[in-house]
Amino acid sequence: MSEKRIYILIGLVVVAAIVGFFAFHQVEKASHKAGFCIMCHNMQPEYDSFVKGDMLAKKHNDANVTCHGCHVPTIGEQLNELKMYATGNFEIPTPQRGFTNEQCTGCHKVDEIRKKTSHYGKSNPHEGAHNKDNEMLQCQSCHAVHHPQKLNTCTSCHPIDWKVNSSWKMHLLDKK
Repeated sequence: MSEKRIYILIGLVVVAAIVGFFAFHQVEKASHKAGFCIMCHNMQPEYDSFVKGDMLAKKHNDANVTCHGCHVPTIGEQLNELKMYATGNFEIPTPQRGFTNEQCTGCHKVDEIRKKTSHYGKSNPHEGAHNKDNEMLQCQSCHAVHHPQKLNTCTSCHPIDWKVNSSWKMHLLDKK
């Protein structure tokens, strides 16, 4: 191979690397927006709850928390999702997934939550009898992010004698 061809090849590789780097950067930047996720994921109700409505997801969106603020898929999960999308082998509607307390308490500090909800007194789900062996209840026992919150968790033991958020009132009759 001539020296001129080697320089041309090196130049093409450098240009391709630069274009690839900037393309990757733009895709990575775009992937943090909910509109990007919905291009492939079958998740219209979850998207809608994130951009409008009164679910916790909307509150996260209003606080500029992106999808990746809570959802951090591994490479294996991403490859599996790609396979499911490519083969059409996915569930409709998207199954409701659980989440861990660690996903919540990474941003929402337990002491601050307890202080903020202290006005509930003995009914405070973040204090006292609700916490067995100094372990908090699972956040998802009461809170949902993209789906309606269920009050049945509380009302099975407690009468509603405190102000209830409007998003909860809509779902008082939801079944467990």
